[in-house]
Amino acid sequence: MDIELFKEIGFTEREIKVYFALTELGQSTAGPIAAKAKLSHTKVYETLERLINKGLITYTIISKTKHFQAGNPKEILNILDDRKQKMIAEIEELEIKSKFAKEKQETVIHEGHKALRALFNRITEELTKNDYYYSFALKQDYKDSTAPIFFTNIHRKLAEKKVKDKSIANEEVRKDIEKAYIENKNIQFKFVKRSTPLGIVLIKNKVIQLIWGELPTAIETTSKQMHEQYKKFFEELWEEAKF
Repeated sequence: MDIELFKEIGFTEREIKVYFALTELGQSTAGPIAAKAKLSHTKVYETLERLINKGLITYTIISKTKHFQAGNPKEILNILDDRKQKMIAEIEELEIKSKFAKEKQETVIHEGHKALRALFNRITEELTKNDYYYSFALKQDYKDSTAPIFFTNIHRKLAEKKVKDKSIANEEVRKDIEKAYIENKNIQFKFVKRSTPLGIVLIKNKVIQLIWGELPTAIETTSKQMHEQYKKFFEELWEEAKF
């Protein structure tokens, strides 16, 4: 018999000796089992109790003496099945923890024109025609800063890849935005008179908040929950807004 195989599935060396001895002896009292297994009576009794708890042996009492008998060896397979089910449950729990770890929130701050250029170059490279780029446009920055030049270039790249590109802007900058994107047929704009978040970009479980000025800054947050909240708000407002 391959003793090592039994050890691999959780049997101790003492349990193996006692179980093998009882299997060969048939029904037996503790004495013959101890002799065949070459163990003390005390250790044999302890081991027999463990094997009884595992459901591998049974006993009857004859004349006030316990007579032990090995059960069907196939019961070992049931033990393996139980271990397998427990292992499956453990693996499922590990998968949940692993998924949670991947979805954990993370925030990265990008400062300066070069950092923003690198960030949005990465975004336009990663997005495909099956993805979307939703944004709440900047407001005053479309009148008196370099923002229009920067973002018209970004949206041109999105158009080349046919990414679904939608943006909600304030009515006050309608003329400025329509002028900036007159040649871009891919991007869709809708306008509202009410106040909205400004400079927010939504992509793939990310929310990117933009702050323009002398030191342009992008706060990139990876958060499925935050992204879904902003996305829901965007889509609801999109239905209300006007082309």
